[in-house]
Amino acid sequence: MNVVIVVLIIIAALFALTYFTKRRFGVLGLALAAGAMLSDLWASDVTPYIERAGLQIVAPPMETIVAAAITLLPAIVLLFSGPAYAKKSQRIVGAAAFALLAAAFLLEPLGNALVITGDGLKYYTLLSENRVWIITAGILFALFDLLTVKSPKPSKE
Repeated sequence: MNVVIVVLIIIAALFALTYFTKRRFGVLGLALAAGAMLSDLWASDVTPYIERAGLQIVAPPMETIVAAAITLLPAIVLLFSGPAYAKKSQRIVGAAAFALLAAAFLLEPLGNALVITGDGLKYYTLLSENRVWIITAGILFALFDLLTVKSPKPSKE
């Protein structure tokens, strides 16, 4: 399957999931960053345990699946609790930012798992070259989003 199609499917699925749960991008974006860090630290160590437990997958490599799962897991858990958007336009922007940031974090594992040729290689190279900028902008936007969350005022009773 073409890598562009795979990335678009991932973006669409994550956009829909985030849009319908109405969660704020700030918390989810930072959870993606934490998941990416955990994935870098633990994916290669966790993979043998999963394989010894009896789960065998030939393609894509098990380490790719583990890396993607560890990257997404903190954000997926937070999709079901936390601050939410009230306006539809905010939900659209937040969901789009989350999906794009997740795709940027997943580019490396996807590149290791898929055979990329032709036009797919051209688009993958373009995304890979701009990956650092996408992630940086996404994390800065997540921090900005967190700073704009209004916490409830304590009652004066």
